Amino acid sequence: MGYEIDWLVAGRVIKAEYFDELDLQTMIEIGDELVTMIDSADSPLVHVLMDTERVTQYPHQVAQLVKTANNIYRNPRIGWSIVYGREDRLMKFVMTTITGMFKVRFRIFNTKEDAFAFLNSVDQELPDLSSLQAI
Repeated sequence: MGYEIDWLVAGRVIKAEYFDELDLQTMIEIGDELVTMIDSADSPLVHVLMDTERVTQYPHQVAQLVKTANNIYRNPRIGWSIVYGREDRLMKFVMTTITGMFKVRFRIFNTKEDAFAFLNSVDQELPDLSSLQAI
């Protein structure tokens, strides 16, 4: 399996770590799991931090990825979606295209530190995420 998903901050921030090759079926599974977690939370907004540092390949079928993203980004409780850990122009294009279609809060950062700091800057009710960076 090319991913691990868990709560970084219970009910508020999901950390999704991706690695190895990601295929379309895996992306569908990830989407379903994220929706389930968002729906289970009591918080009005749930943020998703996506670590892509160890991804070696991911699907480029934009049309199918849009369908998968629809379930996540149509959810009114989705907060910020933040990708970090890998500089890849094609991935940035695909993610920016998809999130632009749904008009969601989305950013890409090169480092975990920058991603965590940004999320703390836009949601001051979160605990200091820098203390959770080793997780």
